[in-house]
Amino acid sequence: MRISVVTFPGSNCDHDAYRVCQSRGHQTKLIWHKDTNLENPDLVILPGGFSYGDYLRCGALARFSPIVKEVIAFARKGGLLLGICNGFQILTECGLLPGTLLMNASLHFICQHQFVRVETAASPFTRHWQR
Repeated sequence: MRISVVTFPGSNCDHDAYRVCQSRGHQTKLIWHKDTNLENPDLVILPGGFSYGDYLRCGALARFSPIVKEVIAFARKGGLLLGICNGFQILTECGLLPGTLLMNASLHFICQHQFVRVETAASPFTRHWQR
């Protein structure tokens, strides 16, 4: 599989994502946010870390990066995207994921278990999981 990992200012998990993909035998490339070519991937990863300072609405800034236009075009053609941490926020802000991200009620960091469920096993990311 060919994987492009996009680096935004402040990202710090981009090299982790790159190394994991490489270690699994995938052709992996780091793509800088000012680039205009995703280099023909099968999957694009938008990692987190502290993209744009780790603030809510980092995607509002990221959408001005040239590579985001390419990410949106890739997604509209059915390309696979994985947004981790701030990468998820960027995908949401760009309109590639439904919904809105909101500040928590206390406006303080909260560390607690969050339980999630698999909504569908009919995706490349969840096909091996049971509902």
